[in-house]
Amino acid sequence: MNSDRVCQRKTVVRQRSGEGIRLQLFKWSGRVLRSWISVLVFVLSVWAPLPVLAQQAVEAGDVSKPILLLIGIDGLKWDIIDRHPAPALSSLAQEGVRVSSLVPVMPSKTFPNFYAIATGLYPENNGVLDNATFDASLDTTFRMSTQDDPRWFEGEPIWITAEKQGIRAATMFWVGSAAEIGGRRPTYWHPFDGSVPNAARVQQVLDWLDLPLSERPQFISVYFEAIDSASHNSGVDSSEEREAVIAVDAAVAALLDGLETRGLTASSNILVVGDHGMVDLAEEQTIFLDDYVDFSALYSPQLSGERQGNVVYAAFHGDETAVDEMYSVIKNAHPRMSVYRKGAFPDWMRLSHPQRGPDLVLVPDNGWMVSKRGIPYRGPRATHGFSPLEPDMHAAMFARGPAFRQRAVVETLEVVDIYNIMTRVLGIQASKHDGNPERIELVLSSGAD
Repeated sequence: MNSDRVCQRKTVVRQRSGEGIRLQLFKWSGRVLRSWISVLVFVLSVWAPLPVLAQQAVEAGDVSKPILLLIGIDGLKWDIIDRHPAPALSSLAQEGVRVSSLVPVMPSKTFPNFYAIATGLYPENNGVLDNATFDASLDTTFRMSTQDDPRWFEGEPIWITAEKQGIRAATMFWVGSAAEIGGRRPTYWHPFDGSVPNAARVQQVLDWLDLPLSERPQFISVYFEAIDSASHNSGVDSSEEREAVIAVDAAVAALLDGLETRGLTASSNILVVGDHGMVDLAEEQTIFLDDYVDFSALYSPQLSGERQGNVVYAAFHGDETAVDEMYSVIKNAHPRMSVYRKGAFPDWMRLSHPQRGPDLVLVPDNGWMVSKRGIPYRGPRATHGFSPLEPDMHAAMFARGPAFRQRAVVETLEVVDIYNIMTRVLGIQASKHDGNPERIELVLSSGAD
């Protein structure tokens, strides 16, 4: 090219303003370009990272792909933020939606409830009837140690619903996510490992958020069990429970700060859910079943294996004759224990699974236990698993983000309602579920899909 001939080239020059980096286009002649070539090389070397950072900022704030962050807190009782310092959780409750009473499924335990949250299905429809579930057709008892067995988990959890409709999902320790369900898994997942500290769980979530937009999940779940563990070990309102609440609240604060730092707060929906409440126990409030009946002909997942006794819910499976005999003896044996026979379960129980539904269910009153003689009581100091009709078993829920109402209090939701809330927030079609679509309208903003 002739050096005297002017060639038009477009060069990007960045100028800072109050609104950020502006791009302007200037035309340089060939002669000027040659004169400043060394300067240009230097400028490009200094400013080269900025296009990448600018693109990341655009991607981070892309409202066309809003994020749903589901935070599961084991043992988050309905009133816990009123009893212990929890500034991050309290701010979510005050600024967004607070559900005063989140009603669990029966039994009010971790596996049935976190999986009911994920699927929107009662235990009789999702197969997780307890932390220990017996399947007569398979002659198998599923326990928490078999969390990766796909035979246990039925129904369609939210991460599968999302993945099937083109939305990447990531789960950090959620019940059921370690199993391949319907031949699928979330894009990113970790099986439960209680040794992983809260800070590492938070960092994993933030690492997922730092992925390029084309790889970043829109649905992310994370789980914290510290409050539940402290309440079990030391009791409701103990100093240990208080410290656990403070620690988990700090983890939530770190997640919120991470969203803010990345420019994602405005386009993120935060949903915090508990699975059950908690009540203190006393050793003298124990009902010894073998004082009334010999139940050795029946099988109870709760009264076998490592536990053997001191339980707050007991399901029995067995021959019809043996079931009849036990029921006739024990149905009115103790004033602090209710006994239910298959075919006559109350509506709220929802345990009539065709292969896993128990033949007999024993439910002691709130704060009481059933056990066997000779089984020593070594705790816990407090527990859960009682009837969902008991307010002590109710959990908390907080939600904040563009899909949720602001400064709203909702009196009651059921855990099976949460799945449909999540599908609405993500703008995807829900699979079959047991939630009530009318109840969730009290939680969602008018703009939610």
